[in-house]
Amino acid sequence: MNTMRTGFGSRMSAWVRTWLRLQGHALFSSLGRLWRTPWMTLVTVLVIAVTLVLPLAFYLVLKNLHALSERIENHWQVSFYLEPQVDRKTAGKLLGKLRNDGAVAEARLIDKETGLAWFRRYSGFGDVLQALPDNPLPIVIEVLPKREWEDPEKLASLVERWQRWKGVDFVQWDMRWLQRLKAWLDLAERGAMLAGVILGSAALLVVGNTVRLEIEDRRREIEVMLLLGATNRFVRRPFLYLGFWYGCIGGGLAWILVFGLYLGLRPQVDRLAGLYDGLYHLRFATPGEIAIFWGWAVLLGMAAAWLVVSRYLWSLRHSPA
Repeated sequence: MNTMRTGFGSRMSAWVRTWLRLQGHALFSSLGRLWRTPWMTLVTVLVIAVTLVLPLAFYLVLKNLHALSERIENHWQVSFYLEPQVDRKTAGKLLGKLRNDGAVAEARLIDKETGLAWFRRYSGFGDVLQALPDNPLPIVIEVLPKREWEDPEKLASLVERWQRWKGVDFVQWDMRWLQRLKAWLDLAERGAMLAGVILGSAALLVVGNTVRLEIEDRRREIEVMLLLGATNRFVRRPFLYLGFWYGCIGGGLAWILVFGLYLGLRPQVDRLAGLYDGLYHLRFATPGEIAIFWGWAVLLGMAAAWLVVSRYLWSLRHSPA
């Protein structure tokens, strides 16, 4: 029994060493063929990279827009604009009524003077406001509903009820434009997915055409190998690794190009956020996202190579002698 186990272990070890040696030879020999045709390799890799840059850029744009919308959505803020004749005392009573409302988590009052100071600071019309005889701004109460009311339909019913309160001129619900923004984001996400499929197919065609040219260049060599009894797997292996290298190098170059775009845009985005007193910063992909996309590019290259070589081997074996 021990002899049988030892023999099986030796055969398995030999098989693993042979398999690794074949894989390593195919991996580095395919890289050597790319190195011997630098211009063709460079052009192919650049085309693949440029093709993959667009879906990558779409993804990062959508990621940042989603992050920005989620940052705003966390507030679910409702603003009460009181009638012009409402004084501070009446507004205080209304503030207390809101704080006692079971749907309200927080409520704060912004009097006319504070509102005017903010408007002067952020609107850029400070000189014009100084020329006015009276403060034209109303008293405002900002309300943050409780979490169980953070639902568009529930909050809409609250806004409709609050709108009928005495002394309230207008109730503004800031979530309406965010709902429209989310709908546009969903549409853009669907469009980005379709663009990714189309551009991924373009990269598939680029790699497939390059591998087809490589097959034509090695046609005699493949025919001789098949006559000597080589299997389809043996013939296909170096071309699969050729697709691997195209996908790996093209995907890596695509990430480099996108990172360059990110570095170029980040200062302008930070400057724009600073003008709105925001703390938002442009986000780049996480290491996990980079690895997933890079792996997808590699699989794309290998899939293109597998399809082209398999089609060629099928036609070769079924062609009339």
